[in-house]
Amino acid sequence: MDLATPGATKLVGSLSLLVVAGLGWLLVVGPETDALAQAREEITTVRDQNAVLTSQLAVLEQQREGLATTRRDARRLAALFPPTADQPGMFEEVTAAAVEAGIGPQGVTTLTPTPPVLGTADAAAPASAADPAADPAADPAADPAAAPATAGQLLARQTVTVAVTGTYEETQRLLENLEHMPRAYLVTAVSLASGSEGGEFTTTITGDMFVMPPVVDPGKTLNLSSTTQPEG
Repeated sequence: MDLATPGATKLVGSLSLLVVAGLGWLLVVGPETDALAQAREEITTVRDQNAVLTSQLAVLEQQREGLATTRRDARRLAALFPPTADQPGMFEEVTAAAVEAGIGPQGVTTLTPTPPVLGTADAAAPASAADPAADPAADPAADPAAAPATAGQLLARQTVTVAVTGTYEETQRLLENLEHMPRAYLVTAVSLASGSEGGEFTTTITGDMFVMPPVVDPGKTLNLSSTTQPEG
């Protein structure tokens, strides 16, 4: 084949162009195309993430709007069911209730709390053998570890006995004051006996107070600093 002829020159030129085009694709266009496809995939991923973050942010904003009410309820619960037995605070509240009733601190002859016990009387009652749902062993699918904590598992009960000496009217006011203390006091029994002096009675009041773990502040779990990522 004579390369000096016009036909051979055209053929060689065409082959050279094909070789250059192939090398250009392999060295320039191909990598750029792969990079462009990867960039588009990353943009799609970021858009999906932004959609999820936007949805989560909307939920967090709604929770933040109700945060003040939740905190107010948490403070009220902490007053009714404190996180500790707080015996000095309990003695102070009971004594204040007696003073307001007209009995005075000297009239409070006994104030005895028992250690808090986790669970309530209902939770501690044995399950009926006739009820298979009450027996975890009867249900293989039951998983006590996965079950959420109930109120009986979170609430500890302590029995508080108060003995006072006063008139019938003073004792009646004391009972009302005890049931309206900031800390919840559930009166379960009242025993009334005549005192040594006329018109006075010796009254023994038995009731329950409760201890509960503090409510977690939801504001500490809200993370409103998360923002969407820029696309591209």
